[in-house]
Amino acid sequence: MTKLLVLSDAHGNPYALRAVISSESYDEVLFLGDAVDYGPRPGEVIDILRSVGARAVMGNHDNALVHGVDCMCGEETHWVSVFFRENFTKRLVSRGDLAFIASWPERLELDLGYMGRSMAVHGSPSSPLYGYVYPWLDDDSVRKMLVRSLRLSLPAGNRPGYSMYLVGHTHYQFMRRVGGSLLMNPGSVGQPRDGDPRAAYAVIDVDNGKVELKRAKYDASLVVRDLEALGVPEPYMGALKLMFLEARVPSRARGLAN
Repeated sequence: MTKLLVLSDAHGNPYALRAVISSESYDEVLFLGDAVDYGPRPGEVIDILRSVGARAVMGNHDNALVHGVDCMCGEETHWVSVFFRENFTKRLVSRGDLAFIASWPERLELDLGYMGRSMAVHGSPSSPLYGYVYPWLDDDSVRKMLVRSLRLSLPAGNRPGYSMYLVGHTHYQFMRRVGGSLLMNPGSVGQPRDGDPRAAYAVIDVDNGKVELKRAKYDASLVVRDLEALGVPEPYMGALKLMFLEARVPSRARGLAN
């Protein structure tokens, strides 16, 4: 393996996922979770990940779908997620799809060659499904999220135990060094929330340690067209349009159960 294509948070959007996979050069695919919810074609996303032999970890939305539990996502999007999962996602996936994503672990340890011993999770090592590692958090807060689950085997100085951490979940693309470790979030391939609606992803060259954060254009109106064809009602449709077309988080809808 020379080039690792790192993707996260496809959220039922095969158009963005296919735009990246068809145009990018890679040897292996790593998916950091959340294949489903919000988007109109979760089964197709799962098919694509299966067809490219992606290694994957479980996301909070994948877990919610498979186990029938709450997704525990932020209040701004929770109301959309619950409605869409119960009314659409559940009938848009097959038993085979559910079995496939149910097989994904919560953590993956990786040997990334030049990059060294690495950990891949959806959220954070201390909370693989639900931990939000945002780019604006201070180093001390991030360090605690990286090492808490490894406390019994921490090296001296309370430093993170891996050379590199790969996380998703926040839909924000970033890369920074914390406590001597490289922390990288490829962003959301299917539904960014940083104001840039292009598909976000990363490429790691494991032979020389080069990490690139990249974006790819795709036609997000195709996602909206499919959502309209499903008959998604307001205010959910308006929120989803904002999320896919403008890469922004909607306001909490008043008067709706969370």
